[in-house]
Amino acid sequence: MSAIAEKIHLIEQLSTNSAATGQLLDKVIDFLVEKDRKKLAEFREKLAALEQQYAMSTAEFQQRFDAGELGDASQWFDWDGFAALAASLEAKLAVAEAGRG
Repeated sequence: MSAIAEKIHLIEQLSTNSAATGQLLDKVIDFLVEKDRKKLAEFREKLAALEQQYAMSTAEFQQRFDAGELGDASQWFDWDGFAALAASLEAKLAVAEAGRG
């Protein structure tokens, strides 16, 4: 069992009020979700700046970069990394939203 799972299990064992415990855990989840939303907004700003600078969407960039049309300049790797991180956060937030459904 992971350290986090062990702590959650301990909270379950110590809790005498499951509603209050649920509210506490909801606050932790809200905090983590908000933190990821802020990070995602930062990556989206960086992507928007690159899209404007190079006059192409991130989707077009990724297609051209993956096809080897753009070369190996460092800004392309930065753009690719920002896009990957944004996609990862979007997927993570989608899972969080579905889990709270």
